[in-house]
Amino acid sequence: MTDLEHEFRLTITPSDPDGSKRAAKLQYWGALPEADPEYDDVAKELLELTGATWSGVNFVGEGQNQFFPGIAGPGTESVDGKEPEIGREMPAEAGYCVHVVAREKAMALNNVLDYSRFATNPVVDALGIRAYMGAPLVDSDGHTIGTVWVIDNKTHEWTQDDVDAMKAVAARVMKRIEERRPH
Repeated sequence: MTDLEHEFRLTITPSDPDGSKRAAKLQYWGALPEADPEYDDVAKELLELTGATWSGVNFVGEGQNQFFPGIAGPGTESVDGKEPEIGREMPAEAGYCVHVVAREKAMALNNVLDYSRFATNPVVDALGIRAYMGAPLVDSDGHTIGTVWVIDNKTHEWTQDDVDAMKAVAARVMKRIEERRPH
């Protein structure tokens, strides 16, 4: 394998063999691709918890399309009736949450530029992202349906306590999703 082929392999979006199962689980839990003020509040809480610039609750649908029912940070709210600068949808290749979903584990990147797989992500240039931390939303059957996440335009020194705090928020959000399930 050439260096170029190896570099490309490192930067590709992970495969998604469970996409249709995850989509069915999202539907089962009533986790809809629509804005939800309760999840916006969770996103604001994540900003306070971590000091990051942006945060959100993310559902990863089939084909790894991402939707943020909760999002917070500069440019995420409409101003004077204008659409927000940062929307609630994102393709799989932009962002880091699909990697958390594929791994089914929390992930903290203190400096995304330290990792060739993540340094070339489109959000690095588009938003100036330098740090990411996310934790999976895992349902009671052990299926990952999305994430809670934070991103920042400065590097961080995330600790295990930070990761554990993100996991706790993710567990609380998943519990709430399960409680809200339509019957």
